[in-house]
Amino acid sequence: MGIEEIIRTELMDVGEKLGLEKGEKQGELKKSLVATQNLLKKGRLSPEEIAEVLEVSLDFVKKVQIGEVSFF
Repeated sequence: MGIEEIIRTELMDVGEKLGLEKGEKQGELKKSLVATQNLLKKGRLSPEEIAEVLEVSLDFVKKVQIGEVSFF
C-alpha cells in the first residue's frame, strides 16, 4: 500500500466519521424539536419546564414556540 492510498484511506475514514457525527447531531436536533413541539401543543408545561425536562435551552424552546426553528 503506497502513501497516497494510506492518506486516501485515512481521509475517507475521517470523512465517514464526520458524516456520522453530523447525522447524529441532526437526529438529536430533530428529536428535541419534535418533543418540544409536542409539549408546547399540550400546553401543560411552561417553556422553562420544557427546557428543563428536555435538557435544551430556554432560547431553543422559545424559538420553536414562535416557529423560528424547524427541521425542514
